[in-house]
Amino acid sequence: MPDHWSFVAAAYGLTAAVLLIYWRRLATKEREVEASKRLNAERSREPSITGHPRSEPASRTPLQQNQRPGAPLP
Repeated sequence: MPDHWSFVAAAYGLTAAVLLIYWRRLATKEREVEASKRLNAERSREPSITGHPRSEPASRTPLQQNQRPGAPLP
């Protein structure tokens, strides 16, 4: 049975290259996530501005006045 050490070395080399590329990709993703977290933290400090201000609870009228549970609607 002939020796195939060159194929074994090639397999280890290929595995090392793939793992190195994957590790670099993960490091890039980690930096992107950290930047996104920093950006979100800065945004969360700003007051939120709504397009339509909410009315005061006292000025709201109930949808069903004097309605008993189970009673038919008028």
